[in-house]
Amino acid sequence: MSIRQMEKQSIAFKLSIYVILVVSTVITLVVYLNYDFSKKILMQNIEEAAINQSGLIIDEIESNLVVIQEVSRNVVTQAPYYLSKNDLDLFLKGVIRTNKLVYSLHAEVNLPEPDQAKKTSFSIIRSNGKVKLSQDQYFFMDDHFLEIIENLGKEGKWSKPFYDKNEDNNLLISYFQRISTPNHGNVGFLSSEMSLNFLDKIVSDSKVGRRGFSFIVSGDGKYITHPVKEWIMQRNIFDVSEEIFVEDIDSHFEILKEKGSVSGYAYPELLDFEKAWFYAAKIPYTDWLIITAVPYNELFKDLDVILKKIILISAAGILFVLLIILLLFKQMLSPLMQMIQSIQKLSFGERIRKGKKNELQLLNESLDAFQQQYHSFLKKESQRKKDRKKYERDLKSAKEIQTFIIPSSDPKFPKEKRIELYAELHPAESIGGDLYDYFFIDSKHLLFSMGDVSGKGIPAALFMAVAHTMIKSKSTVLSASQIVELVNKELSKQNINQNFITLFIGILNIDTGELTYCNAAHSYPYIIRDESNIEVLDVTHGLPLGVYANKNYLEDKLVLQKNDSIILYTDGVTDCKDTSEQTYSSERFVNNLGLLLDLRPKEMIKRLMKSLKLFKGGTKPTDDISFMVVRYLGK
Repeated sequence: MSIRQMEKQSIAFKLSIYVILVVSTVITLVVYLNYDFSKKILMQNIEEAAINQSGLIIDEIESNLVVIQEVSRNVVTQAPYYLSKNDLDLFLKGVIRTNKLVYSLHAEVNLPEPDQAKKTSFSIIRSNGKVKLSQDQYFFMDDHFLEIIENLGKEGKWSKPFYDKNEDNNLLISYFQRISTPNHGNVGFLSSEMSLNFLDKIVSDSKVGRRGFSFIVSGDGKYITHPVKEWIMQRNIFDVSEEIFVEDIDSHFEILKEKGSVSGYAYPELLDFEKAWFYAAKIPYTDWLIITAVPYNELFKDLDVILKKIILISAAGILFVLLIILLLFKQMLSPLMQMIQSIQKLSFGERIRKGKKNELQLLNESLDAFQQQYHSFLKKESQRKKDRKKYERDLKSAKEIQTFIIPSSDPKFPKEKRIELYAELHPAESIGGDLYDYFFIDSKHLLFSMGDVSGKGIPAALFMAVAHTMIKSKSTVLSASQIVELVNKELSKQNINQNFITLFIGILNIDTGELTYCNAAHSYPYIIRDESNIEVLDVTHGLPLGVYANKNYLEDKLVLQKNDSIILYTDGVTDCKDTSEQTYSSERFVNNLGLLLDLRPKEMIKRLMKSLKLFKGGTKPTDDISFMVVRYLGK
């Protein structure tokens, strides 16, 4: 309507137009602000949903990777022993049968001999549900794997994904670890393969939106999983065209390296180059990425529908308000209108105007659906915090329980003057896997023991607690070897994590000084004789406990003379390292034992601990350290 036409309208009409313009502006501003705020909240919820979905996938992948790494560490720890017994292939078969996540194991070892080099190579694989030995080198001629093997250090390394040459659709990944022996150092390597077929299921089960999808890429950009199976290991995300990724991909990867996750927009080929929002996050222990993409039109589809309804309702409301205002102004200006009508009637005749009665409608928008999602997220976060606090309480309780299980360092035998005993245990972490114990089986037979569980932390502590209980419950006979066999049989029954424990058990007749002992692959004890000479009990009577249930163990006997002392310890003592990575060593340990003649057990251990602290300096211990000294005073 032009200005000239507006001037010809009635006063009531012009006032109504001015008022409705103000009302329309306010309503438009409110709708826009609500829409913008709702859009931001919705975007946050979508991003949180993508983060949660990615977190679930990452948690499952991480748990599987950790299992493979833990199994590999246990295997390389035990490999030297089985290698020396020519049982390495049998041991590897047992590991694969016990651990369903392990697809295959390959061990390659070169042991130097006086006249020739001895090379041992085993490949244990799953085939048609069976575990079998293969002499095939499998995949190790590939340059990528050769580079990993050549640069393999103390920590293990994961390979890039690769296809099993025996099964075209089986995508694998391998974890490499170095195999070392005390005498020869680094003598070979172990690779543990895990099938990645489980990734397809957990990724395909994870959906964000109706057409959203997730996939995983390796560090070099190759697709490990994807809805289009033909793209797996054939396409590379770094080779996408500008039509797919119009933004600066390098800047996004810089943010990803710094923060661990990044989001943005792209135009995926799978969505016919339709604009989509994506979220990418790193997967721990690997250089992989989990990427989730959602079509852009799905992000705000429901919100746009609500907006259209709001606009239609607002338009109708404004029209109703306009009619009401016209009616009100007409009534308020009725005297003027009557005068105008009178003039019109005199000049042009009477004209009748009709209006419709209506009420001003107020807009009432709600964000209940979005608020429910937001509250659900807050509830999950709160539960995670509670779970974390529970874990910390459990860890504290585990430490208290372990402290309760291990007997006193300085036991008092007020009625027994024929022996002195002192022991100390220093875990590398809050809780550990070392154990020691002592108790009288009967009035004249003292049982004392020391063990070292593979690994550290809560798993080792739990296994230690079970072993400690077993030793206590099975010590009903005066045969050290029988006790070890009974404990081994119980520990081996459900040892799915392949934990094991080295153990020394001695039974001392305090009347005669006769000592019956069994050493299950534990560190060799030493005896300091009253005649000032040191003897080592360098005999191993069997395998570590928890590996083979039906193994037999031997035992030996000796007689302790008056004032003889036997010293037990774990390998955390001799393997202790200083700041230059040098070990404390058995030689240094024996030399220091020569300085402990005629000392009481407690003073012996205090001096040995002082020697260790001076040696390692500020180096953080990597293994639990334990000592026990039993001194026979005679009758």
